[in-house]
Amino acid sequence: MYDMAREKIVPAQLERRVYETLRNEILSGALAPGDQLVEARIAEELGVSKTPVREALIRLQRDALVEIEPYRGARVIEPSDRDVVEISELRRLIESAVVRDLAERRPADVIAALERSIAESKRALAAGERERFLARLQEFSDILADACENTRMVKVLTDLRSVLQVIGGSSLRAPGREERSIAEHEAILEAIKVGDPDAAAGAEEAHIRSIERDSLEFESEPLSETA
Repeated sequence: MYDMAREKIVPAQLERRVYETLRNEILSGALAPGDQLVEARIAEELGVSKTPVREALIRLQRDALVEIEPYRGARVIEPSDRDVVEISELRRLIESAVVRDLAERRPADVIAALERSIAESKRALAAGERERFLARLQEFSDILADACENTRMVKVLTDLRSVLQVIGGSSLRAPGREERSIAEHEAILEAIKVGDPDAAAGAEEAHIRSIERDSLEFESEPLSETA
């Protein structure tokens, strides 16, 4: 179970603020897969009533980030080890094809966007701005998806987005994961820039396998203060 201090929320736009707080904690790995989300406790820690908490949890359930079961309450979704392996395999198949195509085409606008994303990731990590860092990591994947010309591939990635983010959040519990992600993004980008489809696909596959390993190994570990 998690143990953290939360900033009190003022009355305005309570449900949205509660939703954003919990969503960020789930996607960052501060709330681990399987963690119980007790309405009364969250409401007390955030200084709100249980109503906006309940509404936020329902919204998170629609996002496929939370499961709500009768008589058992809410908890963060918990992909099984088999889920992680199968979803990671599917992601490797799709994204390796995407970066292979990009390496063949080398679109200047996509390369520039990927370069900006990596630069922003480095700045956010150096500044200790975790939320911005996580957003930039996700942005890299979003740029690849947006550049994909196969709409069915894009739909699969979009449908899996929430669970992929949970898997990624679990992997961030591994020491050095943040730096590895940036280095792996740089390797993917470099292969695209030089026009090497095989290297691009290999770098993308290595990146996803790395996330998969870290997620499986550290999914139940508590998040460190500096992760």
